[in-house]
Amino acid sequence: MDRRNFLKAAGVSIALPNLEAFSSTKKGEKIRRFVGIAGPLGVYPPNFFPKKGGKNYQFNESTKALKDFKSDITIFKNLDHDLNGGHRGVHALFSGVKREDANANVLFPEKNISLDQKFANYAGYKTRFHSLAVCPSGKNKLNLMNTTTWTKNGIAVPNIEDPAVLFDKLFKQESPQTIKDKKRKSGIHTSILDTVMGQAKIMNKTLGRADQTKMDQYFTSIRGLEKKIQVQKGWFDKDKPKVDKMSMAAASQHDLFPIFFDLLHLALVTDSTRSCVFHVPFGFDLSGIGITERGYHACSHHGKNPGATKDLTEVDTFLLSQKARFLGKLKESNILDDTVVVFGSGMSDPSKHSNVCLPIVVAGGGFNHGEHRIYSEDPHKKTRLCNLYLTILQSLGVEEERFGNSTGTISGFHMV
Repeated sequence: MDRRNFLKAAGVSIALPNLEAFSSTKKGEKIRRFVGIAGPLGVYPPNFFPKKGGKNYQFNESTKALKDFKSDITIFKNLDHDLNGGHRGVHALFSGVKREDANANVLFPEKNISLDQKFANYAGYKTRFHSLAVCPSGKNKLNLMNTTTWTKNGIAVPNIEDPAVLFDKLFKQESPQTIKDKKRKSGIHTSILDTVMGQAKIMNKTLGRADQTKMDQYFTSIRGLEKKIQVQKGWFDKDKPKVDKMSMAAASQHDLFPIFFDLLHLALVTDSTRSCVFHVPFGFDLSGIGITERGYHACSHHGKNPGATKDLTEVDTFLLSQKARFLGKLKESNILDDTVVVFGSGMSDPSKHSNVCLPIVVAGGGFNHGEHRIYSEDPHKKTRLCNLYLTILQSLGVEEERFGNSTGTISGFHMV
């Protein structure tokens, strides 16, 4: 890859680390990435899903923004998590497991861990930031509406809602005093862990077999935390990538979308992180895209009203146009084939509060794209969405045989 063309395509002046992509012969591990784009209120299905399956499908009104990327995307129909609950099922989009089920079911040892976090636990230690979750100034509504990223302990990953905060996090060089303070705090954390581990090992000798098993799991968690602290220490003395200051000016909320996607693009090309999720805010102000008669939530409860379905289709079109723009930037930077981008929602037809047949579009990642893949509607023959997620995880290098409520990998979808 030519370095000057790369910087020009990225749209900024940027000093990058030595990426494998700059070498004529790639050595070592291939860099893989994941990006999730999560909508909270489903789509208008008749204008989203193509009428025909296979390779000769035609884009519908909502998805036409993706037409230039037909060979890079796959649209999936009839995949879901076999869940219900309407709004209260949306937070399971990237996990397949509702929070309350994860806490009550021993079948989920990693609770409701989401796809992005599962991958980040595998690849995150190689980058400055384990993962990123963003939402354009959208405060959580209905408790879980802007939350789809979950740790293995069932804890929601907080969103960054201000692009200036994200820019500083990624690219603002820290003062020597700040770095010194971080090193001091890290040392305190390490000494506390050493004490806890010492006490726990003494206690473990007096426990029965069942309790020793629990303590082994505890030791594993502590070792993982130790490793995380050691990795963080390694970044203290390394300069962050240098980029030109970006304009964060936004006349309305919709203007924040491309700003956030540009920042995520820069985070990926600088290898600052390899896992991130963009959350569409539940309280998205639609006036910036010309919808003034009703809000986002009112559009979703369309009841087949022509005006409301038209407005919801406009929202869907805007969101997929933002995905298309982001895919274009990844493609210009020659990293689309190594980056899996999943667009979806934990709700399908919001007017019915349905969590069945979720709208899912997968792009990039080197898969055999170019199709509208329609799976069985028969409840006894349904393919679970987590089967697709397991396939994606394996393509990203995560050697797992199960994810969420998966029953295997998905048929017919594979890397080429």
